[in-house]
Amino acid sequence: MRMKLFPYTLRKNQKEIMQTIVNTLSREGHFVFESSTGSGKTICALAATLEFALQHNKKIIYATRTHAQQRQVILELREIRKKNKDLQDRLFGIGLQGRAHMCLLAKEDPELRNGTAEELSRFCSAQKKKTLKNREALDGKGCNFFKNLRDRKDDVDEIIEWCKKSLPTSEDFVTHCWHKQLCPYELSKMIAPDAMIIVVPYIYVFDPSIRIMLLDWLSVTEEDIILVVDEAHNLPDYVRDLFSAGLSIWSLRNAIYETERYGNPSLLNGRFKISEFCNTLINIIEYLRDKYLTSSHSSRENGDALIREHELEEEILSRLNINSFNLDEIIHDLIAYGENVCETREEEGRIPRSFIKRTGSFLDFWFNLESEQYIKLITAEPNKNNPRLEAYCLDPSVGTNIVNNFHSSIHMSGTLEPLEEYRDSIGLIKENTELVSYPPTFPIENRRILYVRDVTTRYEEINTRKEIVKKIMSHIISICNNFDRNTIVFFPSFDVLSRFLQNNIINTLKRGVYVEKREMTQIELMDMIEDFKFPESKNGSILFSVIGGRISEGMDFPAEQLEIVIIVGIPYPRPTAKQRGLQRYYDIKFGKGWEYTVEAPTARKLMQAIGRLIRNKDDKGVAIILDRRAARFRKYIKDLKESKNLLEDINSFYSL
Repeated sequence: MRMKLFPYTLRKNQKEIMQTIVNTLSREGHFVFESSTGSGKTICALAATLEFALQHNKKIIYATRTHAQQRQVILELREIRKKNKDLQDRLFGIGLQGRAHMCLLAKEDPELRNGTAEELSRFCSAQKKKTLKNREALDGKGCNFFKNLRDRKDDVDEIIEWCKKSLPTSEDFVTHCWHKQLCPYELSKMIAPDAMIIVVPYIYVFDPSIRIMLLDWLSVTEEDIILVVDEAHNLPDYVRDLFSAGLSIWSLRNAIYETERYGNPSLLNGRFKISEFCNTLINIIEYLRDKYLTSSHSSRENGDALIREHELEEEILSRLNINSFNLDEIIHDLIAYGENVCETREEEGRIPRSFIKRTGSFLDFWFNLESEQYIKLITAEPNKNNPRLEAYCLDPSVGTNIVNNFHSSIHMSGTLEPLEEYRDSIGLIKENTELVSYPPTFPIENRRILYVRDVTTRYEEINTRKEIVKKIMSHIISICNNFDRNTIVFFPSFDVLSRFLQNNIINTLKRGVYVEKREMTQIELMDMIEDFKFPESKNGSILFSVIGGRISEGMDFPAEQLEIVIIVGIPYPRPTAKQRGLQRYYDIKFGKGWEYTVEAPTARKLMQAIGRLIRNKDDKGVAIILDRRAARFRKYIKDLKESKNLLEDINSFYSL
């Protein structure tokens, strides 16, 4: 394997990764692999897939979860082009975002920024029609940015040329279009067919209507595409949420407000009005909440509960004294009237949104749902004052099965073990999928992972034995006060973190302490992280955070920015009705309910938190798990060791 495109000196595992990718593409298969952070997964995937695509006339769709990951792909593509100047014209790629991030009208309109993909697509189509109808003078109707695409051919050509020459990130592309007053979204559609690699958010691949639209832009079929999924451990939950549906009290109140603004027609030949029907639904949701979540029901503390298969329908029929045929007619009329509201809002130049239509569409989905791949819930999370009905998708393969239709696919992450669970969950064909977990690229002696047996956050113990909390506090205080190194303490939840704060743990620590708060905005969080990374004192800082959140999964702390991680407890999923439903479904489908829905996500959360320590081969760090149950995860954490004396073991590590 020549790997002519690879722009750097080869490091550990990289040749093997690229060779396996090429072999996978050659046999039209799938490759799922785990490789530690900093190992060069992105550049390996790019170099190998591009080399194959060049030879076999394929396109690459590279799916990412965040803007930062998309930016990294574009930056690495630039490096490949620098090394391969003779192929610059062919090595062209573009990063796409959803309309909410690319629409220049949305920059100044919060309603547009918060629109769904369907709403924004429809709004955009309406604006384009108005623009084409009123080309000479828009008079406030239509979109000037779209109009300029047709009127300023020189500017359009200049941006296309600039884009192909400089490979801008999606943010830079949008900014450049803003300066030229041209629509970034429509312009990206014009450019995308010339790209060999298209970098997109997950939704472009896994939302069926958006995927069809993307393939239509590119004038290709699935068989022409090599799919790369970055940070793949996020994909199953992402698709579960994408294919789930909910109806909240807040949404129903908005539907009632809609009737006040746009009219309140009668249903069933005048028996009641839309607002009355919505109020009935509100009463039913509150009744179900009180019945299942505020009684002695076992799910009370977990915020959700399964409801009986036909309970919602029975309540509606009983309270309104109607039959099933009447209910079908009501649902049809809600959708039809909601569509009228959407059309009226379109004429007003507003986003075509209707909560009445959403209500009808949800009920239509709910009552026609007979799949074992879904469960029906009443839930009061995250807002207890806004309970909702939820049809929750248990099986992500409902949306990810499409991957088997692509020419090939590559799935990668720094924390993907157990790989079999990922493969099975998203429905990859077992016989055509290769699984590889690569060893760490950093010297193993640069990291030490310890656990202690004298504490646990097991619910039955931490809530009945006060000495457990005191002992955990003692470990945290001892480590933080004896080692002047940047330290993050990860708690299993905000509730547990709050409990330690109430015990005045901060007052016992000798260094500055930062605390992540549930309600923090992204800007506030990033400002706090920067202060933590670069403390004014030479003694380092301490950060209290929650495992499985924004810090444990998405932040980089190279070198001395983080040297000690303390994990309080084992981050098992909460035993909610949703979680029990998942476990039962995976027991039936794979015979591995506990392993796939409890053990696997817990192991990933642990490894993600530990993974904050080592970002390159020269970093060093210690992770301490304060829970005896850590011993159960030795098969995932190969270098896990029990500590009889934490201070002595940490000190000996840093003395090496």
